[in-house]
Amino acid sequence: MALVGTLSTMPLPDLLQWVAQARKSGWLRVERQKVAKRIAFRNGRVVSCASDEPRQFLGQFLVSRSRITEETLREALARQELSGRHLGATLVEMGALNETELRRLLQAQAEEILFSLFEWEEAVFRFQDDEVPEGEIAFPVDLAVEDVLLRGLQRLDEMRRIRRVFPDGDIVLRRTPKQPPPGLLEHAAARRVYGAVDGRKKLAEILLHARTSEYLALKLLFELYRAGFVELERSDTVSPASGTAGGAAAGGASAGSVPARPAGNPLERDLAVARGMVQGGDYDAALDLLNRAYEAHPGEERVGALLAEAERAFVEAVYRDRLPANAVPVLTRPLEALTGDRFSPEEFFLLSRINGAWDIKSILQISPIRELEALRALLRMLERGLIELRREG
Repeated sequence: MALVGTLSTMPLPDLLQWVAQARKSGWLRVERQKVAKRIAFRNGRVVSCASDEPRQFLGQFLVSRSRITEETLREALARQELSGRHLGATLVEMGALNETELRRLLQAQAEEILFSLFEWEEAVFRFQDDEVPEGEIAFPVDLAVEDVLLRGLQRLDEMRRIRRVFPDGDIVLRRTPKQPPPGLLEHAAARRVYGAVDGRKKLAEILLHARTSEYLALKLLFELYRAGFVELERSDTVSPASGTAGGAAAGGASAGSVPARPAGNPLERDLAVARGMVQGGDYDAALDLLNRAYEAHPGEERVGALLAEAERAFVEAVYRDRLPANAVPVLTRPLEALTGDRFSPEEFFLLSRINGAWDIKSILQISPIRELEALRALLRMLERGLIELRREG
């Protein structure tokens, strides 16, 4: 049996309480803005959490906690690609972690995924009753819903206070002459966050560069702000390259070149037109149309399925025709000479990882950005002449 709804009509705390009190086993999928998170329950307790938000992938989570480096993550992902084993098991095999550390960190990752859901007021969910076999989850966790609710609601209250100061990612932060005490910057993540505050970067850029959870980065910045170590100014200038709907096309017409739709049901028309675009190789226009359909019909499985198909086709076309995975991007100017240019947060992060040695596949593997959006950002930079490609072999 499946329970389907929205968090606006059945809030997350009520949904979790229902699962716990009924001692349900099964899978809960929650989706918002093309990000889906899955929680596995066994007898009303959380045994696994997963997210397709890159910043919450296990590898990114471990980098954010300074448990592994980006280079270690690259090596582990290369080994995993050959073996097909769980990334955590691969890292244990490499000696980067021991199993006790891994289990503790997986529990912390699961909590991070769960707690982040408490800010989702508008999302669609589906709970599917189903037994979760013992061997299906490589490294199960064990979380009581009551504990999740208590800590999740506390964190939600804290985030609401923080977001009154930092309402969006366009805010620019700068340091004040007042120096924070060494103890406040004891951890590497705190030093990365404070180090990224330079009076130029927007909050969204700082959160990408910090390589830590959004919550931890915002909490530290809030404390720095309250103590007078940083101050705010709002940036009213939005980079024309920012956003995900536009960008360079992989083939066919550019985004927005949507042909006239045939008569009939609007959703059916959009699906038919988008399907034709995908089949004709006009992936960018298909994505533009499907993104609008997704916003208008959240949770519609046919839209989600065709959108995923179009994204896969777009990514394949980009790798095939424009950005081969083994090509090494190089900057046409030194990074410090680009400070006057305007970049989206994604572009700025990717530029900082272009070192003349890593190929495109390696850069995307360690990036906390969705593959499709990272490729679009690289295409924009290629077309602006900021980077060029060196083919290996």
